[in-house]
Amino acid sequence: MRVCLFTDTLGDLNGVSRFIQDMGELAATDAEFDLQIITSTSKPIPDKDYIHNLEYRWRLPMPFYQELDLVFCKKAAIADILQQFKPDLVHISTPGPFGWKAKTVAQSLGYPMLGTYHTDFPAYLYDLTRLHWVKRQTDKVMQRFYEPFEWVLSRSDAYREVMAHDIGLAYEKTSVLPAGTNLQKFQPAHKNRQIWQTFGLNDSRLKVLYVGRINIEKNIPFLVNVWQMMRETYHIEADLVLIGEGRYRKWADRLRAEHIYFLGPIVGEELSQMYASSEVFVFPSVTDTLGQVIMEAQASGLGCMVSDVGGPQSLIENGQNGQVIQANDESLWVEALAEILQNNEKRVLWGQAAFEFIQSYDIQKSYQAFKSVHQNCFQVVGRVDGD
Repeated sequence: MRVCLFTDTLGDLNGVSRFIQDMGELAATDAEFDLQIITSTSKPIPDKDYIHNLEYRWRLPMPFYQELDLVFCKKAAIADILQQFKPDLVHISTPGPFGWKAKTVAQSLGYPMLGTYHTDFPAYLYDLTRLHWVKRQTDKVMQRFYEPFEWVLSRSDAYREVMAHDIGLAYEKTSVLPAGTNLQKFQPAHKNRQIWQTFGLNDSRLKVLYVGRINIEKNIPFLVNVWQMMRETYHIEADLVLIGEGRYRKWADRLRAEHIYFLGPIVGEELSQMYASSEVFVFPSVTDTLGQVIMEAQASGLGCMVSDVGGPQSLIENGQNGQVIQANDESLWVEALAEILQNNEKRVLWGQAAFEFIQSYDIQKSYQAFKSVHQNCFQVVGRVDGD
């Protein structure tokens, strides 16, 4: 069967982009499942036969999330590529302008559609504005976007409940896509403490790692405050290392706290080495539906500290492979972080348990589930050729 997947994000450094690229790579070796990935972006994307970058009319940075472009593409270009491939199903992966337009065109041509609820935009905007009416209105927008789909995938059980309760999606038309990561790209074997010297850091100091957007909605100001408070109370030879891009990065030079390092976007082997060469991973976000970086850290042998709001907590066996901490409680985070940094034995046990835990989360399992959902949906709706 053939599926055309439309996404607003593919060249960006985020979990959605990485997941879609993983699905494309695995489908490319599967003779039973033809996955064509379609986007419209000015950013560099993988040069693959199954990836298609449509020309856009204009673009602008997304408000509050300027690392992501809002891209406006011609409907005719989307219609043309659908007529070219004549897919059995259309998958809309993101509710951005490109995803909305692809949904409109596919719907007008009669294609059955699926979608994935990758990002909790209502919670994201509420976290930025603290306005309940903004969340309510965004919930309604998300409902209009996802309601016409034959099936909607969630990245975690927690957000399947959100989809049903906040957005009003029929529970029987949703399912959880098993989480997974690339267990070859991320593993303890990539450990190389000298990688820190490459970036001007002292490799003898403990490393607390964060990977993701450097923005308010990821709770980066909160994390910085926690680090400052911890350093004022405890004398621990440790560095906080943040990898990623975002608007908050511009304010980094104004920080007075010592031993906080914003290294910018890092990918590939260097990223794998940084994961494996750190002591603990921190992720205080309260807006993530899953947290791909949590799985990457665990596969690299790191225990993880996460908030008790959102999807990442579903990957933590509290006290065994990490710790789930009350969201936005600075004192609790300070104490938990100081305690784990001073307890080498506990860090080692967390890391071992995290590595063992994530072995059942191979990206191959995610792919097989992704493929099966499309096959089952196609059997229900039948073939539509789009003519």
